Amino acid sequence: MNKRHITACSLVLLATGMVPAWGQDVDGGEHKLQTKVRLVHFDRDFGNDANDRKQTALAFEGNYVSPRFAELVRFGLSAYVVEGISDDGAVTADVLTVDDGELDGYALLGQAYADIALGSGGSAKLGRMLHKSMFLASSGSRAVPNTFQGVSMNFKPTDAVSIYGAVFDRWSSRTSDEFDDFATDTSEEGAIDWVGVAGLRYDSGNYALELEYLRSQDYLSKLGLRGSYRPDLDERYGGLKLTAGVFTSDSDGDLFVTGAEGGDLDDEDAAGAVPGASDSEVNGLGGYLDLEWTRNKFTAGVTLTLIDEIWLEDNFTGDHGTSPFPTTSRAGPDLTNTGEIVLGARIGYDWSDVIDGLSTTFRFADGRDAENSVSPALGTADEQWWEIDVRYKVSAFPGLAFRGIYHDYKSDESGSVDGVKDDDRDIRLYLDYTYKF
Repeated sequence: MNKRHITACSLVLLATGMVPAWGQDVDGGEHKLQTKVRLVHFDRDFGNDANDRKQTALAFEGNYVSPRFAELVRFGLSAYVVEGISDDGAVTADVLTVDDGELDGYALLGQAYADIALGSGGSAKLGRMLHKSMFLASSGSRAVPNTFQGVSMNFKPTDAVSIYGAVFDRWSSRTSDEFDDFATDTSEEGAIDWVGVAGLRYDSGNYALELEYLRSQDYLSKLGLRGSYRPDLDERYGGLKLTAGVFTSDSDGDLFVTGAEGGDLDDEDAAGAVPGASDSEVNGLGGYLDLEWTRNKFTAGVTLTLIDEIWLEDNFTGDHGTSPFPTTSRAGPDLTNTGEIVLGARIGYDWSDVIDGLSTTFRFADGRDAENSVSPALGTADEQWWEIDVRYKVSAFPGLAFRGIYHDYKSDESGSVDGVKDDDRDIRLYLDYTYKF
């Protein structure tokens, strides 16, 4: 265990020691300490064998939240430690970090914040924190989550309305031992000074609505609106939920040059384009309709996604942003390319009558007529994916849970469409144990 790992472990132990030292009741609140251990295994098999890889790691989280002192401020602290168990194949940061060309474990003080009460149900956080909103979120799909540094605020003027916002100037990815400044694929680190979001949620009765705006300073902006409706049905017929959303993703500043989003946008294919120098532009637009039906322990859904001009998911380099489209692939490709029409379906079942704690979900998406974002003459493609997601909470051992995902992605490409990727078969296994003191 290296020095960074020892430091992070010491912080967890310090937080643990604070609880009995301070007592269990301060200003009517309690100290909260949670520990989580995760064993995670990724096995990825690509059409290009050179990209094949396997990684297994053991991760430890220590999460502490203090009570509110003087009913005003509380503090949060989270330390992460990831130790590699085994790896094979391509050296790529999936669950382990890459250090000097080799895969390695890492440690990080992921959260360290002050949470200040603002009255009327409002609060503000300052420091390192988790964040979750329509376009920007901390993901739990790897060994530990990605976190952000900055300030966030939320207000609840009524029971039905929530208003939120955040501005971040640094972040730590899901496989990093440090916080980095924001950048594009062609800029220096720190070229993007900040990434901010502002949004409004309304949830009352049968209706829910969410509006969010994101700006990645001098680079990209997004606007999204989605809403849902649950009609009143006789319980014999189960429950129905209708959801629709429309989203934009637009270039917004001098940093958006050719190649600034090299993973998905084909702007380097334009005549005379010079990566990192030529002006570029995107005016992404997409929307979806979704219908979900639930009855007893059964859930089924169908989704139609329509993309006009390519919708960019990533908000900065290294980001695997948060896609609002339900047909987005979990393991990589977004299925949000220019001209793409995507049909998705899902079926889920809760098997608790047979095995307590067991549930399964099958999901499928088929994307047609994706085009090169410069010109369809330069490339077209179809792509599909399907997956099985198995979850099991062990009732005999509270806090112990297993999750297994089998995901298969295939594409048929003519010419070049950057947003369409190499065939990929993914196996992702998680064994989690969470304990709350």
